[in-house]
Amino acid sequence: MPQNPDVADVAPFRALRYGEQSEQLGQLLCPPYDVISPEERERLYGQSPHNFVRVEFPKPDGDPYASAAADLTAWRLRGVMKQDAAAAIYVHDHEFSIGKTRVRRRGIHCALRLHRPEEGIVMPHELTFPKAKEDRLALLRATRTNTSAIFGVFEDARGEIAGGISRHIEGTKPTAEATVGDEQHRVWAIGDRMGIGEFRDGLAKRRVYIADGHHRYETALAYLAERGAGASADAPIGYVLAYLCSADDPGLRIFATHRVVRGNGALDRAIDRYFERSRIDAGAIGDIQPGIVVVRDGRYEQLQLKPDADLSSLKSAWRELPVAQAEERSRMSTTPKRRSPRRKRVRPRCCCERSIRKRCVA
Repeated sequence: MPQNPDVADVAPFRALRYGEQSEQLGQLLCPPYDVISPEERERLYGQSPHNFVRVEFPKPDGDPYASAAADLTAWRLRGVMKQDAAAAIYVHDHEFSIGKTRVRRRGIHCALRLHRPEEGIVMPHELTFPKAKEDRLALLRATRTNTSAIFGVFEDARGEIAGGISRHIEGTKPTAEATVGDEQHRVWAIGDRMGIGEFRDGLAKRRVYIADGHHRYETALAYLAERGAGASADAPIGYVLAYLCSADDPGLRIFATHRVVRGNGALDRAIDRYFERSRIDAGAIGDIQPGIVVVRDGRYEQLQLKPDADLSSLKSAWRELPVAQAEERSRMSTTPKRRSPRRKRVRPRCCCERSIRKRCVA
């Protein structure tokens, strides 16, 4: 049972991982499904008959979900992938370059107990779309496997969790290592009860904020509602695979979300109605970290929400997010009142940079 029903609860799990084989591990990894282009999928298919893209994002030929399930079953039977004998949490170091700077981000793969958003424990910030959730749910039904993790962040300003994790893996050999391009991945399994307990206890004082993987998280909730009747409180169906990273980790990078807007002055009217403008120097953006910036003809203007701006249409958890403020206010002011029923709503989304979006799954 969860130690405290009002905060995040995690558990170890028996990971399904690639076994020993002649192919290099880096040749078998792929990014999450939603950043793989058709061209990238073709390349990954050709890279190895065991590349995980065949499960994570199979080609839309015939029944792709049945194909993914068949491949996964065959790989397990042949020993290409094996399930660990004992449950563990998995520390994952990801080294990558941002410009000329080399950074390392550390996170922990674990099973995260599912909570509905209104419980205020696992906090979303994006709207989701039915088509993407239908796709992930069909894959989950077919494979009965979380093929890629949600990306969550938690507060650890004093480094209590990070320090505990470091002590448990310091001086030990990684369980697995892989190179993908110029990026390095190292994974350690922590299977002792003390190490798992320290992480669980530390996280039990905190909430988890979803940085990426909202569709996967909502899919897990839908699958639980569909098939979880009568399951015990600690049944695997009540959890989702998660990669959790401290918001204070020095390797966590957040870049801007960019939008290109064309129009006949409607955007300017929206800005003047809801925001106050102030001109800023482009070279100072990295220092002042403005929430919203409009760029036109080489002129940079920071936008700050007016005190009397109406944000009642936004969920309360989003009202302090500049990206949500900008998209919601500009959308409502630049969209005609009579909308096409096919028009998709612009969603506030996280602006986590490519090191988050391009993490590999295995």
